[in-house]
Amino acid sequence: MSITGHFEFNNLQCLTHDKEYVEFEYCYLKSMNRTYKYCSIKTILHQLPLRSLNVKFKVLRRDTRTIFGKYDGTVNVCKFFKDGRNPAARIIFSVFTAYSNMNHTCPFNHDLMVDKLPVHYVNKIIASYVPDGRYFLNMSWYTENIALADVIVYFTKS
Repeated sequence: MSITGHFEFNNLQCLTHDKEYVEFEYCYLKSMNRTYKYCSIKTILHQLPLRSLNVKFKVLRRDTRTIFGKYDGTVNVCKFFKDGRNPAARIIFSVFTAYSNMNHTCPFNHDLMVDKLPVHYVNKIIASYVPDGRYFLNMSWYTENIALADVIVYFTKS
């Protein structure tokens, strides 16, 4: 007998802090039918190449019964793609790198995107890491201490 969880996207927000550096061409969740929902994001980078990239991430539970609490950290993306040593970042990046063009070391000479990341794929990865509950993941993207954008994903694991 095995216990399986169910992951569901609830909402997605993409916020630009400096349009001189980055803009979002699109950022949405799409439900094709009752069982197939996916996430797509495309950023347009105006100042290429991007030689340094940092992500401050925060995972918070959205209710008052705190079992999981919160987890946060900062990752140098360029260094992470070279050595992959941060375990929390490894989990977060493993969720979307198979559906993204952001899977190599710096510099990034192209726009960054996540293309049709399906719910069932995310469910397979996070099932054993995240307890049931309502959460949000906030990823704040920086280059050379300049805030570029925030991507906020609201999700439920049951």
